[in-house]
Amino acid sequence: MANILVVDDDKNILRLLEFSLKRAGHTVTICDDGVQGLAQVKAQSPDLIVADVMMPKMTGYDFCKQIRTNLGLTELPIIMFSARFQPIDKQTALDAGATDYLSKNTSPDVLIARINELLPARPAGPTTQATLGLFSLRGGTGVTTLAVNLALALALTKKAPTALVDLAPLGGHAALMLGLRPTSSVADALFASQDDVALETVKPHLIQHASGVQLLASALNYDHLLYLGDKRLEQLVTTLKLSFAYTILDIPPLLEPRSGALLQSFDKIGLVLAPDMPSLQSVAVALQGLVRLGVAENKIVVIINNILPQGGLPLEIIQKTLKRPVLASIPYEVEMVKAVNSGKPLLLSSPQSPAAAAIAKLANSLLG
Repeated sequence: MANILVVDDDKNILRLLEFSLKRAGHTVTICDDGVQGLAQVKAQSPDLIVADVMMPKMTGYDFCKQIRTNLGLTELPIIMFSARFQPIDKQTALDAGATDYLSKNTSPDVLIARINELLPARPAGPTTQATLGLFSLRGGTGVTTLAVNLALALALTKKAPTALVDLAPLGGHAALMLGLRPTSSVADALFASQDDVALETVKPHLIQHASGVQLLASALNYDHLLYLGDKRLEQLVTTLKLSFAYTILDIPPLLEPRSGALLQSFDKIGLVLAPDMPSLQSVAVALQGLVRLGVAENKIVVIINNILPQGGLPLEIIQKTLKRPVLASIPYEVEMVKAVNSGKPLLLSSPQSPAAAAIAKLANSLLG
């Protein structure tokens, strides 16, 4: 799996390549001119680029030269994919720094085979295999917002396969926050086969985000209502852990005795609280409940999410009451609501903000 950038002004070609590359298991970002493509490379360097030659604003040759000289990405594979197929066209592309030059008469399967040849060799499976569940007994503490942004932080900074699972029994918001429109859910993935849960049955239900995060959305209607006590969820967590470097799970605000085995399977559980008395009380109860359900205390970490600009309980009061340290305190961010409403999370819309920096630091300390 790799992050492929496709730059072409032909919308039909963009659709064809996006479909073919995603079907081959890659994450795809599309741009319709070279200027937009350069901005995308600066924001998030891809693993490989497929670019047209004749485009508005900037030719593919100039685009390639900019990548090599101005950005200094001399080893990044670039395939020129053009309707022009004279020998001089290929030579011009290679002189500009292209790795290869293929005609648009080339079938998608041949193009994908060449892409796979040019991609750097990768280990068979992720070297890191970590799962994190985020949880709060009190609603409104920003658990889903934190889960979405943590997944983005891991995908963007670690350049590693990252899964995000919305375990809300019904009507979760992770897809909304990512600007995605799911057509299936976690429940569909669980029961796609009568056999045990496996990657080949889960994969069709994963929704790819441009960042590289792959989402399993929450149930869409009552016919697909999810039960946390379902034993297949444990199989799902195991399957994702074997397939992804990082798996972030957004856990709904309830503790059920039947969910003990599922919660025990996570490497870490982040208890999220707002710095107020009701939230503090909920975390104290949740700590007791998690331990009773068999979750090891050293797997549980406490995270403060400042959802209001002022008036919160002091850190020392929270730590003294809970009798345990707080791992991180995410500062209040005025742009957070705007990010949620726009479908472009804070890590993408305001990556330099203090809250985004704190979330990125938390991702590294939790699963780095």
